[in-house]
Amino acid sequence: MCFKYMGFPLLLVFSTLGLVRAALETRLEFITKVEGDSETLFEFNFRLLGREHLLNGTMVFHVDLDNKFELSNELFEHHDGAWRPSTIGVCYKACVYLRTIYDKYFSLSSMGSNFPSRTCPVKKGEYYVRNEGVSADSWANYAKTGLNKFILKIKKNNIVYGGFEAILVLTEKGT
Repeated sequence: MCFKYMGFPLLLVFSTLGLVRAALETRLEFITKVEGDSETLFEFNFRLLGREHLLNGTMVFHVDLDNKFELSNELFEHHDGAWRPSTIGVCYKACVYLRTIYDKYFSLSSMGSNFPSRTCPVKKGEYYVRNEGVSADSWANYAKTGLNKFILKIKKNNIVYGGFEAILVLTEKGT
């Protein structure tokens, strides 16, 4: 189950080539860690600070994050008082996810984090995040404006070993 929906690879190609660009702003509203099913090997201890809801906290990896693990993410849209799955959802081996998704769409700045970019495997250890916002500048205009829920899970053999869940508000720039 590498791709949940087949439209996503084409979307990545177009957005990477710059053919589709988003005019979106995003703001984190909520973030919490996802515990492991039997044990938590990857802890995301985040909180939101200040008026701008900047991300602060640590990521503690008790083991190396390598291709023995898969990273999956799901996106949900809030509609009529309920969360509904969007058409976007992927599951990749860790190194492919970090290179294909994280580095292009969610990478943290080197000033606000010591999490390694363009590196796999990610060595076990503690990584900090300080005063980081989420930028939608490189996102294709596939997400709907309003409340969106993003769930990232780190799995091995379909057993969850950690992750996080975030709720974001997407708005069009200039509104």
